[in-house]
Amino acid sequence: MLENSILLEAQHLRIDLTMLFQQTIDESLSALKIKLDWEIEQEIRERISVLIFDEIVNDMPMVPYLAVWEDGANEIVHAYMSPKIESLCEYTPWELKQTGFINIVRGDILSFYRENNGVEEKVNRIAEAKEKRVAGFLENRYWEGCYKIEKKGGQRVWVIDRSTITRFRNTINGKIVCLSSGILLETTELLEKREKGEIH
Repeated sequence: MLENSILLEAQHLRIDLTMLFQQTIDESLSALKIKLDWEIEQEIRERISVLIFDEIVNDMPMVPYLAVWEDGANEIVHAYMSPKIESLCEYTPWELKQTGFINIVRGDILSFYRENNGVEEKVNRIAEAKEKRVAGFLENRYWEGCYKIEKKGGQRVWVIDRSTITRFRNTINGKIVCLSSGILLETTELLEKREKGEIH
């Protein structure tokens, strides 16, 4: 009798966890204002699932995210931002969704476009870098940027943002949907030294 009771409790717990997990993914997708075909939506759901449960990534001092946008659109939406973002910028994922990640970026973005024949480095104004990220550099599948963000308390820190971009054709409207799987990593000490010219 006790064994059946324990099994029943475990089954209820699994159902509760499954529903909570599903709700988390649904809430993430609700931020997207793009009508997606079934295959792209499933791809996003699977990527969010992996990010939530990836123990290796979640044990490391970096913040994984999944950004989504439509080719040529002005807005990049973070469909998923790890709860670890709070330790980096003092905003919870929900608060950051309300504020908008781009609104805490400060200063220029030092971008690295990884090509087959090496790495091209350039400094971009925020507006230009955002425009390139939305459309211009998409033939380059890997992007790395260094920039400052402002924490909720006002302190500014350097982060490295590394991402892999994948493009999908949305059969609903024929447009291209871009998924950027990336990580944010604080590198304040290293980048401040670079900014002062102490390292090259």
